Amino acid sequence: MEPTSAPKNCQGKVPPILLDFMRAPGGHSLVVKGDAGTGKTTLALQTIEEMEAEQPNYYLSTRVSDEALFRQFPWVREQKMRDNVLKAGKTFLQRNRELAAMEDAHPQVTVAAAKELLRALNRTDDSLMVVRTELHKLEGQIEAGELTEDGEEGFQGNLMSEGEITFDLGIMLPELEIGYDMVETNLPAKTLIVVDSIDALSERYGIQAQRLVNTLQKDLVENSATNIVYTLEKSGKTDMDYLGDGVIQMLSEDRQGRRIRQLSIEKLRGQAVERWKYYFTLNGGRMTVFDPTWVRIPEQMRPMPTVPITDELTVSSGNESMDQYFGRIPRGSLVLWEFGLDVHQDVVRCLELAVMSDVLQKGRGVAWLPMYATDYGLVERQMRMLTGMENLPAMRILDTQGDSAGQYDMVKTVEGEEVSQDLRWSEMRYMMEGAGASSPYLSILGYDAMEAIYGSGVFRDSLEHIDAMRRGGHVVIAIASSRSASLDALRQQAKLHIRFEDMAGCVMAAGMKPNTPYLYLDFNGPEDRLPVPKLVPMI
Repeated sequence: MEPTSAPKNCQGKVPPILLDFMRAPGGHSLVVKGDAGTGKTTLALQTIEEMEAEQPNYYLSTRVSDEALFRQFPWVREQKMRDNVLKAGKTFLQRNRELAAMEDAHPQVTVAAAKELLRALNRTDDSLMVVRTELHKLEGQIEAGELTEDGEEGFQGNLMSEGEITFDLGIMLPELEIGYDMVETNLPAKTLIVVDSIDALSERYGIQAQRLVNTLQKDLVENSATNIVYTLEKSGKTDMDYLGDGVIQMLSEDRQGRRIRQLSIEKLRGQAVERWKYYFTLNGGRMTVFDPTWVRIPEQMRPMPTVPITDELTVSSGNESMDQYFGRIPRGSLVLWEFGLDVHQDVVRCLELAVMSDVLQKGRGVAWLPMYATDYGLVERQMRMLTGMENLPAMRILDTQGDSAGQYDMVKTVEGEEVSQDLRWSEMRYMMEGAGASSPYLSILGYDAMEAIYGSGVFRDSLEHIDAMRRGGHVVIAIASSRSASLDALRQQAKLHIRFEDMAGCVMAAGMKPNTPYLYLDFNGPEDRLPVPKLVPMI
């Protein structure tokens, strides 16, 4: 299955509270931790992208070349996010190479000369200086041999092909020096630095990550109002949790063979954290956090566009996005839509209205026994708006209470004693043919409601209707909650099985038959249309 492009509002989005954290007065440090593949680098790069217009930014990586980065995240190339760091780094390394070629040049001399060159290139205001107290203290300890292993050489730089920098680090700290100079160049503006990852930098320098972070925290964050994002290649509780002003945990876990991606805010100093858990996708190489699902069916709606008929062997769910990810519905099949108990009723109703509207506009017939108590007058008005049809003779709502007898043309009162009698195939066929409906017909059966009316053994008694529909090349959509007594039997009999569940307020769907990843239901759309979700895969 080829992923589609995300909806417009899902073209990459980090939690807004993280951006507010970066915008707050003063400097802030953010630790983004997680195992490999959890999306740390993607989050860091998109934070840079989001803040680009507000804060000069620099991305420092000790392990990933630029071209490798661009291959993995092609959208980064377009943003020109690394122009300054590349310019400074390459200038630094080129000058260092020239000086290192001098016979008597000492490594520390070459570093100092390159730093002076950087300052000459970038200096704009000599009155603004970055505090370097902790950096000088750290470099002094390195020179004294307190933090390095015996036999380490001084700094050696390597300028590779265009767009690629590699560092061989020794007793000096060239990347940190460059970072300090860049912050100083941008003063009084606040600079955003990403260190990806602090573990790799620690490994290169042979210095504990905590010591590096402590140095940057005191000099740049606290005394120079710099924002720094550190990625950390660990999960769970770490010593770094106490050093950062904010801590983000990135998780990627397996749930029944499906990938679950989750971002948890463990600490965000100075911010009121109302929502601490986010589910997200890396679809298209970008992070998109999912907003909590909120569905409102408008009072006034334009007609629903029909889903094109592609062949005579399948029918549509009324939603092209669902058809793409779960496949169109084969004629002569039973479809199960299973809903978790926390999924709002309006989500169910939107899916029901969409498929019924599509079927009716194609001249086909619908019989519906709703999952939930229904205002028949409201449904009648909604279906007229959605179909653009004044009369709906081919739609029948099966009512077991008899309270609405004679009030609505589409409501058919049934006895509510035996489901096998109320769902007699001969009766339904007569009803649909009399309304001039063409096949295939559609039955939508809410099994929780049917169990309350007919008892827990209702599936066995409804099987005659289901089998007659299947033999005739028609379609039955069974709707059931995760607590339905009929669920196991429905799972076994269903040709297609889709499970909808709530994750931290976000409605997700997963194909059980066929097997699919989790998909987020994005209900954003025009305010005068029925909310029909676009599906975004959690990958």
